[in-house]
Amino acid sequence: MVRSLLLRSLVLAAALLPAACAYTGDDLGNPLVRKAQWFSAVAGDDIRQACQPGAPDRFRLTYNGQYARQIRVYDFDAASRTLTATVSKHNEGLLTVTLDDPLAPWRAEKVTTPLGQKQYEDLLAALTEAGQFGPPAVGLELPSGGYYWVGAYCRDGRYGVTGWLYPSPQFSALRFPALLFGLDMTGVPVAEPAPAPRDLDREQSERRGEVTTFTLKIGETGVVR
Repeated sequence: MVRSLLLRSLVLAAALLPAACAYTGDDLGNPLVRKAQWFSAVAGDDIRQACQPGAPDRFRLTYNGQYARQIRVYDFDAASRTLTATVSKHNEGLLTVTLDDPLAPWRAEKVTTPLGQKQYEDLLAALTEAGQFGPPAVGLELPSGGYYWVGAYCRDGRYGVTGWLYPSPQFSALRFPALLFGLDMTGVPVAEPAPAPRDLDREQSERRGEVTTFTLKIGETGVVR
C-alpha cells in the first residue's frame, strides 16, 4: 500500500511540474529535472546563454525515439573532448520502487566517454554534412510521439539549432547518429524509427490527459512550442 501511494504521488508530482523551466546544466538523468527543463534543454538554452566570441564550441544532439518510449541526449565540447550520453530507459512496465531511491525506475543511464581527435573531427564533419551549421529547418514540426533529432550548438561564438524528422530524405541521410551510437556506452538499445501503428488505448489515454503529448517547432532563432 505504501509503495502504491508513493508511486502515484511521484507520477502526479511529475505530471504537475512545469515543462518550461530554463535548463542550466542540471542532471537530465533525474526524471524530475528532465520533466521540468526538457524543452529548454532540447533547445540548448544553456548553450545559447554561454555562447559568445571566445567561448568553447559546444554541441547537444537530442534523439526523440517517441518521447514516452526513449530519449537520448549527447553533449560534447571542444574544451573537455568528452561525450556525455544520457539515455532514458522508461521501464514503466517493470517498476520496482524503493524508499531508498523512489525515482530509480525513471532515472536515465548516463555515461561519459573521452573523444579522440579523429572522433571529434568525424562528428563535426558529419554534423556539417547534415546541415547543422547552415540555415535552420524553420517551421519543421516535431511531435513527441515521433522520431526526430534536434541539434543545438555554439560554434565560433554563434548559437544555432535545427532538426531532422523521420521519415524524410534528410533524416535517412544523417551520418552522425551512427557515430554517436558507436560511442554510446550506456548499453541501452536504440529505439529504431519505424511507422507507428494506431494505438487506440493510447489515444484514449491522451484524451483523458493521462499521457503527455507535445509538438516542438524549429524557429529562426531557436525551438518553440
